[in-house]
Amino acid sequence: MTQQDLPLNIEGLEQYQSQLDNASGTWLKGFRQKSFNQWLELGMPTVKDEEWKYTSLAEVVNRRFQIAGQQQLKDTKALKAYLSQTDINIVSVNGVLSTELSDLKKLPQGLTVSSLNEALAGNDREIQETMAKLTPNDTKAFLFMNQALFLDGVMLKVAPKAVVEPVVHIIHVTHATTADSIVFPRTFITVGEAAQVSILESHISFDAVSYLSNAVTEMRMAPHALVGYCKAQAEAPQAVHIGTTRIWQEGASTLDSFSFNHGGILTRNNLSILIKGEGTHTIMNGLYGIDGTQHVDNHTLLDIQHPNCTSYQLYKGLLNDSARAIFNGKIYVHSQAQKTNAYQLNKHLLLGKQARVDTKPQLEIFADDVKCTHGATIGQLSQEEIFYLQSRCISRQMAIQLLSKGFIDDIINTIKSDSIRGKLSRLLVQKFPEIKL
Repeated sequence: MTQQDLPLNIEGLEQYQSQLDNASGTWLKGFRQKSFNQWLELGMPTVKDEEWKYTSLAEVVNRRFQIAGQQQLKDTKALKAYLSQTDINIVSVNGVLSTELSDLKKLPQGLTVSSLNEALAGNDREIQETMAKLTPNDTKAFLFMNQALFLDGVMLKVAPKAVVEPVVHIIHVTHATTADSIVFPRTFITVGEAAQVSILESHISFDAVSYLSNAVTEMRMAPHALVGYCKAQAEAPQAVHIGTTRIWQEGASTLDSFSFNHGGILTRNNLSILIKGEGTHTIMNGLYGIDGTQHVDNHTLLDIQHPNCTSYQLYKGLLNDSARAIFNGKIYVHSQAQKTNAYQLNKHLLLGKQARVDTKPQLEIFADDVKCTHGATIGQLSQEEIFYLQSRCISRQMAIQLLSKGFIDDIINTIKSDSIRGKLSRLLVQKFPEIKL
């Protein structure tokens, strides 16, 4: 097979695949090959595809990538500055769990962490069946690519009825020694019945080069589980991040999720939450603070298949300069999902005159006894509010800062964990230093 036959130019791919096959068991080898064939058949999405009409990958497809293999992070000062000593830090470098940098020796009772390859070697049926599933919201080309080419990953398991009090922080570090590297981070999380845990998953890099991170996270929540989950994307300025997050939520469980986007030149997030039991409660909040020519595209799906479920979704975007944001959020209520109560809202504040937003909140309802609302707003700061603050001896610049801070605080303060909220606030201050949180 030549480079021209591939949907994406990746040097040394055949040799890399041969190394993966030699290290894979029977099931994983067959799974990789099937995924690779599906990727070849599907190809890469273009703006002609409805789900990608506002996000062009032409510049990405024209590059020539090199797979960033397993590497040691030599300079750990910047990483240690990002970490919190009160968290349980699980570090993955270029998609491979780092036992040296992770807190594997201080895991509390009920929490198990291992490499994903180690877990797959045990022929765990739950992992195999979950990885083989597809959801209506998947970015299939990138999902198939990740499944075919991921090197390793992180496996996190919370035992039934376990209560993990510290934040579990999974840090995916991209260590790109050359430009146009490509990595495939992968995480699998399973939370047992009536267990409680707060998880922060970060995607970061300390290398100022261009690269592509194609990340996949999957989570299974058992009945009555209580999970706080936050994904923080703080990639390098020239990075491209394509993220697929898939969560299966069983009956009477509660999920409080938060999506944060801060870095990268181009970001596409696909978040799919599938309700598989009655009486669930789901929160889907998000914030993206971007400037320059950054491009963020969020696609979310809440698939409600059972009755008596509640959900709340609020996504906010703060855009400066010529930044662009896309939001496409769908709530799908099946005919049997009676007594559903679902709320969805998307808000944007444009600070830059050239900033642009395309938003499309969607409801598809096939049940007749539900309460569902959705909406979207796009606007600039009110000149009347700025004038009012100026009349109180506040400078115009300070007035803009105060109003922008109020817009951000409203969503940041929904995060219950002090550790996670503080970390995201510090990242925002780095990008918008004039807005002190």
